[in-house]
Amino acid sequence: YRGALEPMILTGLFAPGEQCSAAAAMGMAYFFVLSHQNSFDVRWCKGSVASKIFAPWVEQLQNRGVKFLPSTRAADIKIDKDAGGRTRNKACGVELSDGSVLDADAVVMAVGMTAMQGIIRSSKGLGTIPEFARMNNLGAVDVCAVRLWVDKPVTLP
Repeated sequence: YRGALEPMILTGLFAPGEQCSAAAAMGMAYFFVLSHQNSFDVRWCKGSVASKIFAPWVEQLQNRGVKFLPSTRAADIKIDKDAGGRTRNKACGVELSDGSVLDADAVVMAVGMTAMQGIIRSSKGLGTIPEFARMNNLGAVDVCAVRLWVDKPVTLP
């Protein structure tokens, strides 16, 4: 169960198996495994995801000028205001836990739901935007599914 069915349920139903009905799990398994066998192709990472996927990705991005701030916590998302002080519902920067601010044209919230809800709760600006405020009412399980499409065959070691 832990090695095969649980990961399938997590990525197919976005919830742990103990929170899913048997009917939902069987429906997902039927749809993805039985009725679409030719379309269903899963490969498990041969090594840690950190070393095989994320480290090479980070290296490529750094070579292109991207600066990573590991172990740096976002304390607040700065929200743009118009001349009258009204919120424009547009992020304009990130305040870090050390008090420094990174100005930005846009902010990508590449975090799971639990982290996102924490950022919204601590943010002075995001909680005032109804779409973000309602996110704190969502129940969710953080899941990471990676789908890679390549343009030629890849030889695996």
